[in-house]
Amino acid sequence: EDGKVNALYDLEGNLLSFHTTSAPSFADRRTKPTFSEKAALAKAPLVFAELAGVPALDVHDAKLIFAHVDDQEVRRWTLAWQIDVQNTEAATPVGKLITLDAHTGDFLKSAESVHFFDVNGTISAMASPGTSADHAGNPPVATPVPYVQVNSSAGTTFTDANGFFNYPGVNTPLNITVAFNGTYANCNHDQGADYSVTFNNVQPNQSNSLMMNATPTEYVTAEANAYISIAELRDWITTRIPTDTTPNFQGPANCNIDSSCNAFFNGNSTNYYNRAGSCNNTAFSAVVAHEVGHWLNVLYGTGNGGDGIGEGNADVFALYLYDDPVMGRFFFTSGGAVRNGNNTRQYCGDGNGGCYGQVHTDGEVWMATAWNVRENLNASMGNAAGDLHADLLFLGWMNSFNQTTIDSIMEIQWLTLDDNDGNINNGTPNYQDIDDGFTEQGFPGFDLPFITFANEDLIDNTSDESGPYTGAVDMVASFNPPVASGTLHYRVNNGAWQEVPMANTSGNTWAGNIPGIASPATVLYYFEGEDNTGGSNTFPESGQAGAFTFYVGTYTEFLINDFEGATNEGWVSGAPGDNATTGLWERGDPIGTASQPEDDHTGNGVNCWFTGQGTAGGSIGQNDVDGGTTTLLSPIFDATGAMNPEISYWRWFDNNGNGQVDDTLEIDISNDGGNSWVNVETIGPNGFGTDGGWLQHSFDITNFVTPTSNMRMRFVTMDNSPGSIVEAAIDDVQGFSLDPSSTNLGTAYCTPAVANSTGFPGFLSAFGSPDASNNEVTLTATLLPLNEFGYFLNGTAQDSVSPPGSAGVLCLGGALGRYNDISEIFNTGAFGQGELVLDLTDTPTPTGPTTILAGQTWNFQCWYRDTNAATSNFTDAVSVTFN
Repeated sequence: EDGKVNALYDLEGNLLSFHTTSAPSFADRRTKPTFSEKAALAKAPLVFAELAGVPALDVHDAKLIFAHVDDQEVRRWTLAWQIDVQNTEAATPVGKLITLDAHTGDFLKSAESVHFFDVNGTISAMASPGTSADHAGNPPVATPVPYVQVNSSAGTTFTDANGFFNYPGVNTPLNITVAFNGTYANCNHDQGADYSVTFNNVQPNQSNSLMMNATPTEYVTAEANAYISIAELRDWITTRIPTDTTPNFQGPANCNIDSSCNAFFNGNSTNYYNRAGSCNNTAFSAVVAHEVGHWLNVLYGTGNGGDGIGEGNADVFALYLYDDPVMGRFFFTSGGAVRNGNNTRQYCGDGNGGCYGQVHTDGEVWMATAWNVRENLNASMGNAAGDLHADLLFLGWMNSFNQTTIDSIMEIQWLTLDDNDGNINNGTPNYQDIDDGFTEQGFPGFDLPFITFANEDLIDNTSDESGPYTGAVDMVASFNPPVASGTLHYRVNNGAWQEVPMANTSGNTWAGNIPGIASPATVLYYFEGEDNTGGSNTFPESGQAGAFTFYVGTYTEFLINDFEGATNEGWVSGAPGDNATTGLWERGDPIGTASQPEDDHTGNGVNCWFTGQGTAGGSIGQNDVDGGTTTLLSPIFDATGAMNPEISYWRWFDNNGNGQVDDTLEIDISNDGGNSWVNVETIGPNGFGTDGGWLQHSFDITNFVTPTSNMRMRFVTMDNSPGSIVEAAIDDVQGFSLDPSSTNLGTAYCTPAVANSTGFPGFLSAFGSPDASNNEVTLTATLLPLNEFGYFLNGTAQDSVSPPGSAGVLCLGGALGRYNDISEIFNTGAFGQGELVLDLTDTPTPTGPTTILAGQTWNFQCWYRDTNAATSNFTDAVSVTFN
């Protein structure tokens, strides 16, 4: 009974599932009944009478089957007799298919065998086809009316997506009344009674085709157009994202307003004008989708902002739904449309989306961008697949992001939705189509990095002046592997930027060595990688502007706040004179509104200070600084006696590109507890550092005030002008002194040396104690060619000689000694460096070993091979006077 097999395959012929309703283990089943057919025919009428409450009048032949029976949620199969028993003379005819066990005669189950007629059919209306208005060249055609309410004496039902309705079990004619009122729309005629029609004597047991407005008129066609278009938009969304319930609401649509050339959404209805002046009736497909699109903008959270995003987005709903770039064909009686997605309106820059001065014109930038992406996808994937992917990107974007302004970040959002590996920096499956769609309309595009960086091993603060200081990072070439070279850029105490080569130490890891540096020193540095075609990127991305920092010297902190503790640690929001109405400083975990950070500066911590918390993904300007100033005050700290006292901090400032002269973030310092202030830095209103992103800054206190025990800092954010968005954040404030380490020895001369094959001159440093009796001196040579041999030399005098066969200059004179025993010769290795710990009691000279004594001056230098240049070379030299 009902034995079926279902095999499901994918389009490549792979078996996905196999399902059967047949009986398992059939071979051992008994197929000969022990309860006879005669006995079954005698028992079946008795069972029928008990079940139906009326006697059996017709008993049909018995059929021997294997019946399936649900027994306590487990299906079993058993040999059974099946007999159809009926009474068709009862007030309501009844029939039952009685199933009896063929071995025991037990009643197993029954099913209805008499079925009644239904009243059903399809409801259609005369509506304008395609994307053109109702005009003589586009007459209405019969169109199914979906989800419309159907009323009769048998109750209320609704048509399905194809206009089909059904009254089950009704076998008499019905009078059916229908208006343009249903699950997702209620259309009204603004100049009179709403259209309604009653169909009389709709017959059962046949397919009834019911036409609502068989003789169409402008006003009724407008109602039909609005109703059907609203349902089409709803179905388009839910067929692509079945879990999206956002469009499942009933939206009133007011048609035939006695005016001309307009349609609008007012927050609780959409509204359409009748034919008048130079325009056709505005209730038709694309215009309806546009106006309902405004409603959906609100429901999805994108809104209808003044820079044109609402108008542009509403257009995209219409363009994507009807797969037509022309918005509102025959909106005008002359045949003209409203807008066209194939336009060249160019993007004016972040924070300047409303640059054309009219929201519909401003919105053309976004409607065209979205249409570009759709066309590009069609060209790459084919029309059907391209349309579907574009639809899913757009609707996924509406569900995932609350982007309330036209901004370049929109491309990143679309690429994120298109991505398949969690890293848009290595491209997405349809990166080129999406990026081209945005750049065609003047957006800056999203440049894929040639090199991606990860797992950075940064340089710690140190008192060691000998170096080298090793920084490492993983580098991967995104498109043109492998990574061909790496460079570590650095600068000391705001001097000129210098660079050292990096070496591939293992796998994707590249490391570079900054040579020893005399303390005290503040060192900034960043990494650069290059692929095998010359494409390069830096890390951090902003290079010099976002460089990492480490300090050489004795580092002593007098102020340290990372804001991760349970309290504010003495920091205070607010000061006399503050008058901002919103966006006051607060400490917490930022959640990332449109112009605020979503993490503290490290991304590893939680808290920082920021100006006002909005909602996650919220609109730009949500709870930003408005109406004046808001101040963040530090606790009082003691910097008395600190040598080279510095303060560093990480800051975020965003002014959305529309900053006025007094929209700023000011950083001030006080040495009298806050009675008087000196400005350290002012960011804004425009320019570098005013468009978000964490940036570090540090300053020497002594450049502004004399350090005392009564020091204080403040951060003041101002927004005194209308029309701009001001947001700020502060994290990881450190105050410290940096004293000399006193381990660097001697005075360098012959500097710089002659450059070697790396492009850099070799560099020599001496470290340790100048007290000869301590016997603590180390020589270090850096920036040498890789994997070469070298050794150190000494001299009792200074000179400048160019030896034959060497590219460099020998800077030693007098009696020369060579540290060239087998244990003293070094290989420069993967980092291009060599080191030797001297034994001052065993110093080589031409006449044999000697001891260096107090009062003597010795000079040191390093000689090394340079195979790539087919020569040898020398570092610079160091002169040390011992005491």
